[in-house]
Amino acid sequence: MKISINWYLKKKTIRVVLAVIVVLILYFLLKWNNNNNNNNNEDFINPALKYDELQWIMNNKSLDIENDLKNYVWAKLINNDTDHISLYYRNLSNGSWIGINEDEQFSPASLMKVPLMLAYFKKSENDPFVLDQKKLFEGNPEEKEFKQNIPPTKLLKHNKEYTVWEMIEYMIRYSDNRASIELEKMMPLDDYKRVFIDIWSNFPDFNNWSFDNNIRVKDYAGFFRILFNSSYLNLENSQRALKLLSQVSFDDWLKAWIPNNIKLAHKFGERGIMWADGIEQKQLHDCGIIYYPQHPYILCIMTRWYDRDQLVSTINELSSIVYWWVDKIYGNNN
Repeated sequence: MKISINWYLKKKTIRVVLAVIVVLILYFLLKWNNNNNNNNNEDFINPALKYDELQWIMNNKSLDIENDLKNYVWAKLINNDTDHISLYYRNLSNGSWIGINEDEQFSPASLMKVPLMLAYFKKSENDPFVLDQKKLFEGNPEEKEFKQNIPPTKLLKHNKEYTVWEMIEYMIRYSDNRASIELEKMMPLDDYKRVFIDIWSNFPDFNNWSFDNNIRVKDYAGFFRILFNSSYLNLENSQRALKLLSQVSFDDWLKAWIPNNIKLAHKFGERGIMWADGIEQKQLHDCGIIYYPQHPYILCIMTRWYDRDQLVSTINELSSIVYWWVDKIYGNNN
């Protein structure tokens, strides 16, 4: 059977035209998706912008920001304004990072609520009914051991039924210890520990309803990194977790001197340790993602000292220094 040359050419032309149409459709779909992501104020995970547009490193400016931070920390220590300051900064656009005393260990306190949330979300990916389970809250005597200097704006009510999802919301948005204690009791310890193991970190020891000094700032920052990159939870749960963290009712410390239009997904923690001489030593921590346009970054700060006001001022000012530098570097590039 003979095939005419004209028929062959027509067939080849049709294939080329169809290929062009497919490429154009994909191009416009991708362009629409990128535009949609850029305009979506509810997008908290990695927008996956083109790597070649974001990979440039800060070069000498990264040294400037590190020197400013180190000088500030050094001055605080010399002036006896604090005892310990640890800081971890990570540019989520290019992966560059800065650590200051990042191996120092602290008591995580309420920071433990984030990995507990992750443990439940991870479990829900295999059992979608986990978050819908209901439990009657009858109260827990252990909550008296957790004095909250920053009182929750909402608390679980006694003799009321809540779903696991509702308790997670109370635990994260309002930092309600009642909710976290209930959720800890319901979560198998091995599943809770697995979250730490999966990010190559040790699970803090738990003694007498308190965590000892056994978590490092750079390890804790890992929870926010895996959420942003959706490398531990699926996309839906990563987004859900960061959205909850962006709704935290507490807006001081890291957030204090950052413009209101900049989103922040974070968790704070506070613990007081009473020594034998009757003097209480404070620990204040705040860690999260600051969503600077197109150049979000992780900032974790952990502090320890006797004067709470000094610690608050330290976190405020360090966060302000980092934001000022990021804005100086990237402000004209958006």
